[in-house]
Amino acid sequence: MNRRTAATRLRRAITRVTAWCREHRHRSVPEQWRHLCSALRGHYQYYGLTGNIASLKSFLAALKRVWRKWLDRRSQRGRMSWARFGQLLLRHPLPAAWVPHSVYRRA
Repeated sequence: MNRRTAATRLRRAITRVTAWCREHRHRSVPEQWRHLCSALRGHYQYYGLTGNIASLKSFLAALKRVWRKWLDRRSQRGRMSWARFGQLLLRHPLPAAWVPHSVYRRA
């Protein structure tokens, strides 16, 4: 049976990332990126168990949506397209979802 992150914990983590992005949207993109990478790595370390990769990927996708939303709201110019956000992610890549605590990996 696969393990999954509880829906309430996943929602709470996304809510915290949303609040952080809202409060710190004035910071530079590299500074935001460093913090979000750290948050992702911590989330993967805590919830990264065998069978939980789907929840880790959904957290990463939610984090990307939230970050793009709050980068959009930094000015009164037009919205950032997903293509432009993709270019930003090429310059500042987020860590991919991975399972650090696998039962299949040797200790």
